[in-house]
Amino acid sequence: MSRAKIVIVAAGLVLAATWSLYEHTLIDLIQAVGILALLVMVVRMLGQRDADLRALRRGMAREQVLSEVGTALIHTTDPAEVRRLAVAAAGTLLAECPGARATVFGIEGDTFMIAEAAGAHADAMRGRAVPASVAPAELINRLLAGEVVVVHNPAELGYTDVEPAADRPYTLLPLTNGDRFFGVLSVSAEDELPAEVFQALQALRTQVALALASVALTAELTDRALRDPLTGLGNRAMLRERLGDALARSRRTGRPVGVLLLDLNGFKQVNDVHGHNVGDQLLQTVAERLHECVRDEDTVGRLGGDEFVVITEDLASARDALAVAERIVQRLDEPIAAGARKLRTPASVGVALSHAEVTGPDELLRMADTAMYEAKRRGGGGLQLHGALSSAV
Repeated sequence: MSRAKIVIVAAGLVLAATWSLYEHTLIDLIQAVGILALLVMVVRMLGQRDADLRALRRGMAREQVLSEVGTALIHTTDPAEVRRLAVAAAGTLLAECPGARATVFGIEGDTFMIAEAAGAHADAMRGRAVPASVAPAELINRLLAGEVVVVHNPAELGYTDVEPAADRPYTLLPLTNGDRFFGVLSVSAEDELPAEVFQALQALRTQVALALASVALTAELTDRALRDPLTGLGNRAMLRERLGDALARSRRTGRPVGVLLLDLNGFKQVNDVHGHNVGDQLLQTVAERLHECVRDEDTVGRLGGDEFVVITEDLASARDALAVAERIVQRLDEPIAAGARKLRTPASVGVALSHAEVTGPDELLRMADTAMYEAKRRGGGGLQLHGALSSAV
């Protein structure tokens, strides 16, 4: 009770007591009791008003949190940052709940990864990985369907080693958008969540799911704009971007970048004789074989038609790039099965290495292109290093 209320009650009691000392009629006593009852009613009204004001202030604070995180999410393109903002906002919304904690579970393969955590024991939870297969199938299906699930012990989720068993409610809010599932926002406290806090968390869940869907869509559109739709390899735009980055790193390290540009001898005849469907199958197989011949950090792309490019960097010498080119020539010289047919389209490979005078990606590609046409001029499958007299295989 506030100091003002205490003063009012005390004054009322003093008034009633004083009245009772000097006035002994029944009417006077009734008047004193009426005044005291009025004072009590006033105190209650003031108390209710204060409670309403506190609730209003908390509601406005929650709206402010949701407004601020919504604005931040609009400008975020990193899914990790979206999860961080989600947990921070959830932690603020749960501030009035004793023992509160918020976590976000992301999906990595068949594993739930606690990507972010805030609140009680957050540091111990962050980064924990738990297999999704341990959780009951019914629970997983409910979450995938977007249903909010409340449990009172991690063991109910199938996880007995996440934290000590505790009889506290865990509210699991799946982050879904349409048929896409991005993870789970999990919140818990010592007691049941107040209804108004739960409603705010539901609103937060919607914001976060929409943000994750937007980030995923942006990434997909960006990736689609940089990839060849037939083979899934990088297209011309990606190759120029990757090659520009590689050249920048080369200038810092002093180790050259190698560009291998190749095309397939006899590919036009495949399209003319067997049709474009067979030609497309052959190009897809070539893309797979190229990946087999390079390192994970190398870039494989398709310029268009039957022309492909490999970017390999951090080379010790031209010999490293030539070794990759030799593997490619040998692998693509092997027949390719296309239905009942066995097709053979040997590759002519031009190899170019960066050096101090190379001005940019386009020049290095032109150097590789010149070498490739020299290899192609000799016929069959072979390779040519730009600037060398001959390097046929």
